[in-house]
Amino acid sequence: MHKLAPNSLYRLRNLAATGPRFYQISVYMRRLETLGLVVATGRANPAEDSVEYEITAAGRQELVERYGASWSGPAEDEG
Repeated sequence: MHKLAPNSLYRLRNLAATGPRFYQISVYMRRLETLGLVVATGRANPAEDSVEYEITAAGRQELVERYGASWSGPAEDEG
């Protein structure tokens, strides 16, 4: 389990619950990306200096370790 700032945990939970979304480039997102908990999808919005991120399997595992097996995120795409 990684030591993460509350802001980073919020963003990780948000990505798990809502799917890929845009965030401004920040030290919080960069740290999550460096730890392998999120990955940039390759889409960017230069006007807002933001990049689209999605949670990885390691990110989901981090949430399960923190909040237990009862943590419920959205089901993975089956198709």
